[in-house]
Amino acid sequence: METVKRTYGETEIDLMEIFQIILSRWLPIVAVGLLGAILAGVWTSLFITKKYTATASLYVYTNPKGTESGTVSNADLVAADNLIRTYQAIVKSNTALAVVSERLNAEHPEYAALRVTSGTLKGATSVNVPTGTKLLEIRVVTADPQLSADIANTFANYVPDEIIRITKAGGVEIVDYAVVPNRASSPSLSRNVIIGLLAGVLVSAAWIVLRTLLDTTIYSAEEIAKVTNCPVIGNIPHVEIAGEAPEPWIVSVKEEIGHGN
Repeated sequence: METVKRTYGETEIDLMEIFQIILSRWLPIVAVGLLGAILAGVWTSLFITKKYTATASLYVYTNPKGTESGTVSNADLVAADNLIRTYQAIVKSNTALAVVSERLNAEHPEYAALRVTSGTLKGATSVNVPTGTKLLEIRVVTADPQLSADIANTFANYVPDEIIRITKAGGVEIVDYAVVPNRASSPSLSRNVIIGLLAGVLVSAAWIVLRTLLDTTIYSAEEIAKVTNCPVIGNIPHVEIAGEAPEPWIVSVKEEIGHGN
C-alpha cells in the first residue's frame, strides 16, 4: 500500500489512515467548506460587477440574385464559407468600429457621458461563427443591459454596408436584432459558490492532514513502542479525584531512554 512517512522516527502512515483522519474531522471540514461557499456568494453578489450580453445575428451570402430568387447553389455556400472569416475580421476592424461608435453616439445621446469609443467597443464586442452555419453572431457585453442591446443593434444596422463597401462581394442580411437581456450573463453565482465550497473543503482537509502528520506528540502506548523500540510493560491509569483539578504528566521519552542506558 502506498504510504507517507511521519516526521518522527520511521513510523509510516498509509493512505487509509489519512482518510480516517479526514473522516474523523469531517464536521470542521464541512463547516469551513460552507463558510467558503457563503463568502464566495457574498463576494459575487456585492463586489463583482454584473455583465449583460446582447447578441445580434447576420446571415452571409455571396450571390444576391440567388438570395432574391430563393435558390442557393453549393458553390454559393462554399464561397460564403470563404468570405465569412473576412467579414468576421471586418466587423472588429477600426474602420467598422469607428462607424458604429459615431452612429451610436449620434442616435443615443443618453450615452454621451460614457464616451463610447472604438476602443470601448473593441473590448466589449466579440464576433462568432456558429459551427456549420453562415451566420455572424455579434455579442456585446457591458454592465448595462440596454447599452449592450443598443450597441449590438447599431452593429447590425451599419456594419453590413461597411462589409459590402470594403469587400465588394457577397452580402449580409440581418437575421435577429438584439433584445435587452433580462438577466446577467456573468458572474455565475452558482459556479462561484461551488468553487468556494470546494476550496474551503480542500484547504481545511489539507490543513488538518498536515497538522496531524507534523504532530510529534505521542498519544498511545503503541506509538511509544514504535518510537523507542522498547516494549510497553504496563499502563498507568488516569484517576480523577473529586475536587482536584487534573494535572497532565509531562514525560520526555528521550530523557527516559537516556536514563535507562
